[in-house]
Amino acid sequence: MSEAAPEAFRFQVNLGGMLDILSNHLYKSPDVFLRELMQNGVDAVTLRKKRQPAWSGGRLTIRLDPGTSLVFQDNGAGLTREEIHQFLAIIGQSSKTVLNPDGSLPEDFIGRFGIGLLSCFMVSDTIVIETQSAGGGQAWRWTGHPDGTYLLEPLEAALVGTSVTLTAKKGAERYFTKGEIARLVRYYGLALPVPVFLAGDSEPLNQIPGDFTSASRRQLLAFGEWLFDEDFLDAIPISTPHLSGVAFVLPYRTDPTAGGMHRIYLKQMLLTEQGEALLPPWAFFLQCFLNTRGLRPTASREDFYEDAALDEARKEFAGAVQQYLETLSREDPDRLGQLVQIHSQAIKAMAVWNDDLFRIFVDYLFFETSDGRLTGRSLKTAEEGSWVSSVPRFQQLKPIFLAQGKLLICTGYTYDQELIQKLGWMFGRPFRPLGEEGVDLVMEEPALAEKQAAFGFLRAAGQALAPLDCKGELRRFLPAGLPGLYSLSEDARFLRQVESARESESFFSGALGSLLAGSQEAARGTLYFNLNNPLVKRLLEMPEGPLLENSLRVLYVQALLAGGQPLRSGEMKVMNESLLGLLEEAAPA
Repeated sequence: MSEAAPEAFRFQVNLGGMLDILSNHLYKSPDVFLRELMQNGVDAVTLRKKRQPAWSGGRLTIRLDPGTSLVFQDNGAGLTREEIHQFLAIIGQSSKTVLNPDGSLPEDFIGRFGIGLLSCFMVSDTIVIETQSAGGGQAWRWTGHPDGTYLLEPLEAALVGTSVTLTAKKGAERYFTKGEIARLVRYYGLALPVPVFLAGDSEPLNQIPGDFTSASRRQLLAFGEWLFDEDFLDAIPISTPHLSGVAFVLPYRTDPTAGGMHRIYLKQMLLTEQGEALLPPWAFFLQCFLNTRGLRPTASREDFYEDAALDEARKEFAGAVQQYLETLSREDPDRLGQLVQIHSQAIKAMAVWNDDLFRIFVDYLFFETSDGRLTGRSLKTAEEGSWVSSVPRFQQLKPIFLAQGKLLICTGYTYDQELIQKLGWMFGRPFRPLGEEGVDLVMEEPALAEKQAAFGFLRAAGQALAPLDCKGELRRFLPAGLPGLYSLSEDARFLRQVESARESESFFSGALGSLLAGSQEAARGTLYFNLNNPLVKRLLEMPEGPLLENSLRVLYVQALLAGGQPLRSGEMKVMNESLLGLLEEAAPA
């Protein structure tokens, strides 16, 4: 039987404009042509299974003439003449939509837009399709050209299914090599439910586990190392209504602003390497291999459409990670501790403003306190506590609070103050900043008789410290080795910092000077003398005079340094003059 002459037809679209859209606006790279071919092939296999439930053995095969041409073949449903005209010529229509009466796409199909086949024009000047419907009937050859025309001619016979032949155009030869094809199949189609073979190979290019929940940790880590070429710290299986796969924990510290290189699939076809749309913002320390279901892709099929399903998928992911971490805290706290230790700074940075991340990790984050390094879990049960934002001041006050059985938290490290404040209000803990009045809570007032006996000492302290914007008071506190403790109110602390900045002769010295001039009163600090300290006891017995005043001024500067206060120029001068005065008093007549 002789073959009839081919008939000529035109696409119902401005193909030149469409190709410009494909190459310059919709797709990021010409290599998506292989993704589109695989999507069409998998959908054809899925359709044949629906029509012939007893059939099995779907597969995709790629034959190469390296650098010249390729043939992409599926053994799926194939196309009739009517389906060719309807679905290869009318851009924007999909052959799969006929399966649902309401015109919607069945959940087990990947493709959604009829423009996918046209992506092949980015690498080939012709598209030749040979197809035989699995339901029988005439076989057909369809040849499409970039000028908007296509030819349709009958064939004597063809294999059931569809084959697409592409011939490399100039500049696209690298997409027609075995290495590049294998890379792209694994990149885009690693999770596909239909095996993809290179002609002549016995093993498919996309062979991976179907269910990660039953895999061991060792197997998951081995898969992650193979896929991402990374020796991960841990692997978190993900299995939710919208998601399945693995979230791998990176073994090194990461920047929260750095975009992760993930593998995120939609119905087994790679959609994106970027996780911004699907993953919570705190997932920066994870590298994910995920397959998604029930989510809508954008027009380019390179990201997800923002809707309620996507929001639900995010919540599912966060819940799966949280559940894993909670299990890890019970079964392997050492491994969880290692995870937090590596990623603590980045986790803290995100937990400051992300409540989900805060709730997941706060139990395992460490904070420096007067009782040692405590976790957020311990602080959640604390009755009360004070926090101080200066590390040197914390070190100065730590033994005093410890001796009094009171909790002092150091928030002088990056993000700790915000996290402690958040922990306080989120869990109802009475944590407050330590003001001058708070210091009084860990100090014992002297008896009236002690104050009367120290009248001369306090008068000398007033004379010595008044020029330094400071007053002296007596207290009894531990440790006994600490002779004095310098304290400032928050207002006085601010004015002192302004004064120190002004003396640095910075560009803003004039403005800072005006700010100081506008303050109603000088920054008044308090130097608490420790009645338990042997040196202070000795000074209490000393008569009023230059020797006592010089000694008190030296104690003042020592207390400033112990409290982490920056010394102003006048205070350095006082220190030098006081030491010189002590030397002169001690010199023989």
